[in-house]
Amino acid sequence: VLDAATAATLKKNLDVIDQAIAESRAALRSEPQSAPARESLFQALQRKMSLLQDTIALMNEMRKGNQAGAAQIVEGNKS
Repeated sequence: VLDAATAATLKKNLDVIDQAIAESRAALRSEPQSAPARESLFQALQRKMSLLQDTIALMNEMRKGNQAGAAQIVEGNKS
């Protein structure tokens, strides 16, 4: 189980990414041929996938009791 502060940070980050995805999708609906809108959507989807993968890795390290591994994942996300 993630502590409350980590869970809140994760939710905040997911909300920001989801907003970027929604804005990019709206831009593509209005301009389907827009390369910048496509690239923006692709980047936002990649960020979301990466965040979710890191969250799973963090939870696995925490479940194993590996504080050093969990800290490494958290520190890697700050850079």
